[in-house]
Formats: sequence, structure tokens, C-alpha cells
Amino acid sequence: MDFVEPVCGIVKDVAPTVKKYVKYQIFHNDYVNEFKEMQNNLGDRREDVAERLRTQLLQQPGKITKQEVKAWLKKAEQETAEKVVENLICKGGCFTYMCSSRKLDKRTQLLKEETFQQGENYTKADESLVIVDNSIKGVQLPVDKCCGRDDKQDQILDLLKGDNVTRIAVLGMAGVGKTTIMKHVHNKLLKESKFNQVIWVKVSKDFDVIGREGKEFDILKFQKKIASSLELKLEPEHYEDTIRLAGLILQRLQQGSFLLILDDVWEPFSLKDVGIPNPPVENNGCNLVITTRSRDVARTMNCHEIPVDRLPPEVASALFLEEVGDGVFSNGKIKRDIEPLLKEILQKCDGVPLAIVTVAKSMKEKELYRHWKLALSEFSKYKTIVDCLKFSYEWLDSPYQDCFLFCALYPENYEIPKEELIEYWIEEGLTYKEEKTRELMNCKGHDILDMLVHNCLLQLGKEEYFVSMHYLLREMALNSLKISPHFLVKAGMALQKLPEEHEWREDLLKVSLMRNHITEIPSSIPSPKCPKLTTLLLSNNKFSTIPEAFFEHMLELKILDLSNNPELSRLPGSVSELKKLTTLLLADCKSLREVPSMSNLVHLKKLDLSWTQIEELPQGLNKLKNLKYLGLGGRLSETVDELLQNLSNLQHLIVNTRTKFKWETIGSWGKLQNLEKLNLHNLDNLNAVFGEIRVVAESAWLPDGTFSSLQYISVFECNKIKKLFSVQWLRYLRKLQTIEVHHCEELEEIIGSESDGGENITLPNLESLRLTKLPQLKSIYNGSNTVLICNSINKIKIDDCKNMESVFWSGFNPLLNLEYLDLSNLDNLKSVFDEEALGSLPLEHPISCFSLKEIKVERCQQLKKVFSSGRLLRCFQSLETIEVLWCLQMEELISSSAHKQENVSLPNLQSLRLMHLHALKSIYNSSSVLICHSIQSPTIIDCDKLMRANEDSLEFSLDTIA
Repeated sequence: MDFVEPVCGIVKDVAPTVKKYVKYQIFHNDYVNEFKEMQNNLGDRREDVAERLRTQLLQQPGKITKQEVKAWLKKAEQETAEKVVENLICKGGCFTYMCSSRKLDKRTQLLKEETFQQGENYTKADESLVIVDNSIKGVQLPVDKCCGRDDKQDQILDLLKGDNVTRIAVLGMAGVGKTTIMKHVHNKLLKESKFNQVIWVKVSKDFDVIGREGKEFDILKFQKKIASSLELKLEPEHYEDTIRLAGLILQRLQQGSFLLILDDVWEPFSLKDVGIPNPPVENNGCNLVITTRSRDVARTMNCHEIPVDRLPPEVASALFLEEVGDGVFSNGKIKRDIEPLLKEILQKCDGVPLAIVTVAKSMKEKELYRHWKLALSEFSKYKTIVDCLKFSYEWLDSPYQDCFLFCALYPENYEIPKEELIEYWIEEGLTYKEEKTRELMNCKGHDILDMLVHNCLLQLGKEEYFVSMHYLLREMALNSLKISPHFLVKAGMALQKLPEEHEWREDLLKVSLMRNHITEIPSSIPSPKCPKLTTLLLSNNKFSTIPEAFFEHMLELKILDLSNNPELSRLPGSVSELKKLTTLLLADCKSLREVPSMSNLVHLKKLDLSWTQIEELPQGLNKLKNLKYLGLGGRLSETVDELLQNLSNLQHLIVNTRTKFKWETIGSWGKLQNLEKLNLHNLDNLNAVFGEIRVVAESAWLPDGTFSSLQYISVFECNKIKKLFSVQWLRYLRKLQTIEVHHCEELEEIIGSESDGGENITLPNLESLRLTKLPQLKSIYNGSNTVLICNSINKIKIDDCKNMESVFWSGFNPLLNLEYLDLSNLDNLKSVFDEEALGSLPLEHPISCFSLKEIKVERCQQLKKVFSSGRLLRCFQSLETIEVLWCLQMEELISSSAHKQENVSLPNLQSLRLMHLHALKSIYNSSSVLICHSIQSPTIIDCDKLMRANEDSLEFSLDTIA
């Protein structure tokens, strides 16, 4: 019996455990229900936190979600998914039930003690879920040279860096260079730490600041522009309420120090009414700078004045010679016969930089005495600055003049989209008179645009996709070139009704009333008698109706733009009689349901019905044999396959919303051999774009040239599509240059790998790849035996593709000519440039084998390094910019490797920005040095763990960074 006591002891010890496991077996369903209840509670808490977050983001504009909150929301979403329970429940006998219960019990307790409890903190009233986003202070503005103005820049910068002056007025006559000076100041301050944000707003006559015709300063319009610059998220009720909007702007600006630059202010106004803190009374590190021509404005707004005068003769001469080029020089000196003529022309420019640069650009190719003699003869007729600008216009060839004049149809100081402008030029016949493809016409349009910018007749916009027109040049175009009798331009002037009847003159050629607030054309108003009118631009208004006979006296009309009139429900019948019409634009008329017959519009080349409510194809559409551009949208109740077979000249096709397609018959569009651009938007019934090639009669069916001219494809919100191309199609898409895919929820592959047979695939002309919000995308191409060759790619931008783990690997390595790489919000990205994954590279050669200039990596939370080794970096000698932001797991910019470490040089690197990298320990390993001769002052913010072995190498003014 001696063994009884020990046995009883053992039983006593193990009894609770046995009891527990028996309980797991017997009460399995209870554990399942308990876990589901915990899931429901966590789901409710997640909704509470998400709602608090939405409220805080709305109430505190300019702030962003804390990373820890974002991570918790994601984890809570994962834990509350239905499949979690299925994964935890083991299928099988009694033992598996016991295992399942054990897992469920453990997971339930974990959720209670960690996830659920952490979420409780986020529901507390005093808990902030957001932080100020200081990662973006502003965008660099395109600038011209600021010859002879360094002293003014330095004076303004010194005042702004101090604390004594908070309001500055840069004062001077038109064209003297005020804006250029402030653009340089703006760009320099982006690199300084004084201001959290530097905001640029163009004012000018765009806000009726002159008070002409009794109008007052348009505060609401001004507020909207500031709100846009601040990236405020506005609700619909804010757009018409100046007081609430002022409160939002004030709240945003008081969150940190800022500099507000208001360019070209014509009249004083109340900062309080707009929502701008009033320095120095409400100074919170806030400064205001205005540029103005009026000393009264400067004094009324209590600004410290910085006068900007004309350039002195020696500086003006240097600027002119710099812009005019080498043609006027011989053996390093100005040609003797040209010199006196040049001095006379320069004297007439009167030290005004705008006039000097514009005229000099016009004379750039003129090298002979007779050229300058003729120029001086013409120039002698001009007396004012505007006259000087007119000289530059008149020396343009005729097509360039017409393209320049068309820009004046836009509102003053308007940022003109390049592509929109070129499309207008194409339809006006300004890019090519003879028949050409839209590709060639577009290329010609870009050449004209570049030439006008180069000659300072247009300016680059804030972003690369826009241009603008200096107000003096627009004034010259509309008033000084004697075109005003033939142009009626009242664009962007907040008109509530059409111009008066007497303004619709019989000799009008072009009318622009775009971007106004015209709500209706009363039926009592007679049709304007404009028999010569060729262009009528009525876009971005609020028309609800247009009288039936409104267009009946405009029979020469070629271009009619009614796009973006959201209240317009029907098009009047008189449109059917515009037999010379070549362009009819109705895109974004969101209420449009009725369109008259188009049988008579036989010359129509461009028709855009995108984003309308049209349910039936317009009658006679199939007869438009000259149609090259077609945008279809609405809720079409019929398929368009047969229509597209009749439009054999179609070059640009846009299809969106609920349009029906028999995509299995896509190859029957055999006559679309001229199609260059294809835009597919919001097609929920679309499963594939270029899917499997069908097999008919035991032989591969070939598309006979269909899409052989395709250069651009854009796919947007086609939520059922799983792949873009099958491999077989790629040999027919040899001209493809651009692929853009956005917001497709089910897309897994750009190029399917189902027919991977080992033969390399080539896209010889592909230049640009842009992928956005593709949550299921795993790879661009995943062929195991086949290499995808894209040696022409210049730019890759990938954003918010959560499943993508790598961009480059041995099967897809388009680095030869790639210059720009932008990766953001790739949550599972494990590597960018990995030596092993990229395969064989000429790492031993000191000469760069790749062309990459700029790389930006942002919010890739699993990424621990950008470059796998210093050896690999030798292949990227062209790099000019490296930017890494908010990558919370990033430990090294350039990782150590097993290879022998050595110093690596990046001779062209000019900008290094490392921000909010909480795990970053080193830029490069401690035993070697990254040498950057071109870099001056890297931006490193919120990288607390960053350590460097050699303190001497911390001096960024030196040539090395450790």
C-alpha cells in the first residue's frame, strides 16, 4: 500500500488538468460561442474606434492616423473575420475537438487581455487617435532664374527667420520679378525648420480683388483655394458657409507654424473673414507674405515693404545675353554689327525681367545682322511692356500663334491641364492640318507646348501636368492683338447668366464662358446670331436646360464643350443640325439622359459621353465613320460590340459605368486596328481584359491586328477582373507604352502565368507602369520559366497594393532604363533591390549599369532595407534622390552582406530624405562609408535609433555619410 499515497498525490496534481481537458471535450460548442461573442464585442469596439477616428480626422484637418491605431484597427479587422473560427476548429474526432477548444480558449483570453483591452484605451474621451502630419511641408515650385535678385531673397529670408516682422509685402510693378523672387524663397524655406508648412496661393483678379464693376472680394472662392492648398477634407455643407470654412482654416493653421504666401494681391481684405491668423496679434509662428503692385494694399494690410525695382542696365544686359544664347557672340565677344542693335532692343525692355527674358528667347536663333535689324524695326513700334511681349508673339510661326491664343480662353491664372489643352488643339486642327494619328498629333502638341514654355509665353504649373499663362501675356493676347472683336472671353468670372444679347456679335469666332455659375438659358432669349462661330466653350457651369433652338444660328460651329454641367438632363434638338461639328464634349453631365440624333454629324471626330446617365446609344452613332475618339458611359441597356465594328477609324475608346460588353467576343472587334488608347472604368461585369485566346477548329484563333496599335491602357474600378493580360496576347501588343490599373479589388496578376512555356516575353515599348489600390495583387508577372523583358520602362509607381512582396526579381527586372521608382503603402513588401533576387548583375564593374535617378519608398511597414548590399549600390550611380518615409521596420538603408565591404560612392546624389523611421539604426554599415559629393544637407527627421560609428562623418557639409 506504500504506492497508494504517491499515486493519490499524482492524481491530485493532474486532476485539474484532466478536468480541464475533459471540459474542452464536453463543452466544445461553448468555447466556439464564447470566441464568437468575443469577436462580436471586438467588432463593436472596432466600429467605435473607427467612428472616433473619423470624427477626429474631420475636426482636426491636417492630422493623420497614428500608426499604432492604424495597426490595431487592422489587427481587429483580421481577428473578427469569419474565417478565423473556421481555421481554429479542427475537423475530425474527439481529440481534435479537444485541440480546437484549447485553441479557442487561448485565443479568446488573448483577445480579451490584449486586443480588446488596448482598444478600450482608444475609446477614452481624452485619447487622441491622430497626430500632426509634418512629413510634407509643401511642394517645390517650378522657378525661372532670378538674375540680380539675390539681395532681395536674402532680405526676405532674414526677416522670415527672425521674430520681429510677421507681415511682408513684396512691392513692385507688373513683370518686375516679384513672383519669381518669392518662388525661390518658398523653395528655400521648404528645406528650413522654421515653418511646419509653406503655403502658396495665387490671388490676382481671379478673386475679383480689384472691385471692378462693383464686385466685392470673393471670400468663399479664396477660402476654397486655401483649403485645397491645406488639403482640408471638407463636407458638402462647408462649401457655401464662409464662417464655418473660416473656422476650419483657422483651426488647421493654428496647429503649427506656417508661412502663407499670397501672390498678386490687388485689394486689401480681412484676414479674420478668411480664417487666417492675424500676426502679430495672434502670432503662433505664423507669417504672411504678399506680392502686390499697390502700395495702398501693403500699407492697409500693415505689411513691412520690400520694394522691387527694375534691373540696373548691367544686370539687365547680363540676363538678356544669358537667355539669347551664343549666336550673338564671336570669339567670346558680342558681334560688333549686332551690339548696337541689341542695346537698343534691351533699352526698350526697360529693365523688366519678364520683357527681357521673353524678347531674348524670341531672338535666340537669330545670328545675322539682318535678323536683328528687322527685329529692331518691328520693336521700335512698341512702347509698353505689353507691347514688348507682343513682339515675341508676332515672331512666332502661325500655328504656334493660334495655339498660344487658345490659352487665353481659360480663366486668368488658371492652371491649364496639358493633356486637355492639347486635345483642344487637336480638335481645332492646330497640331496637324493633314490627316495624322492622334499619337502623332499629341506628340506635336507637346512639342508646341514645350516651345511656348521655352519662349516664356507659357509657364510651368505647380505640377508637371499643368501650365499657366502670365496675366500680362493673357492681357496682351485678348486686348493688344486686335482679336477682341472675334473673341468673347468671360471665363472664370462667376457669371450667373449668359452675356447680354448685344455681346453675341455676328463676327465672333470663339466664345469661352467656362467655369462660371450659369444655371439656365431662358427660353425667351433668342438664339445668338453668330454665323461665323467655330468654338463654344460652356464647360463647368450649372445649366439645367438649354432652349431647343439655341444653336440654330451657329451652323459653322466645330467645337461644342458642355462637359461638367451636372444638372443638364437633355441636349436640344438644334445640335442635330450642326453639320460641321467635329467635337462634342458631354463628359460628367451626370444627369444627361437624352441626346438627339447624330445622323447628320458626319464630320464628328470626337464624342465624349463619359459619366452620363444615357441608357440608349444615340441614334445614328454607327454612321459616324470619321469618329476617332469615343467616350461611352451611362447605363446602356445594349451591348456595343456591333457599334465598335462599324467605327473602323476609332483611336481612343473610353468605356465606363454600367456599359455591357460581351468580352468573350473582344476579338471580333477586328477593325479596331487603329485603337491607340483604351480606358475601361467601373465595369463590374468584366472578368478579364485580354484573356485567353480562343481555340477554333483545333487551331489558335488570331486577332488579325486587333489592338496592334494599342499604346495606352487604363483600367479603373473593374472589381471582378483577376488578371489584365494572358501571356498569348502580349505578342500582339508590341506598341504598348503605358499601363495604369487602379482600384480593382480582385486583381491578382497583371500578366497571367497560366501558359508559362519557357519562352521569354517582350514588351519593347512599355515606358510607364502605374498600379494603385490593388489589394489582391501578388505580382506583376509570376512565370516560373519565363522572363518578362521590359527594357524601355522609365517610370514605375505602385501604391496601396497590400499583398505585393517584391517588385523586382530575376524574371522581371526592368531596371535598364528605369529612372523613377515610387513605392508606397505596400504592407507586405519584403525587398526593393535584393542582390540575390535580381540574379546575375555586373557588380564588379565600377560603371553604373542602371539609369535610376529617383526612388521614393513610403509606408512599407515590413521593409527592413532598400539595398541588400553596398556592392549592389554600384549599379545605381545615376541616383539623384532617395526618399524613405514612415517605414516603421526599416533598420538599414543599405544592408551589410557577406561580401567584402568597401566604400561606395553615389556621385550624383543630391537629396536624401529619411523621415519617421523609428527602427532605423544605420544608413550604411559601420565598417564602410557612403560617399556623396553632391549632397549638401540631408533631411533626417524622427529617426531616433539612427547611430553612426564615426562622428566626423556626421558632418553633412563634408563629402561622406556613414
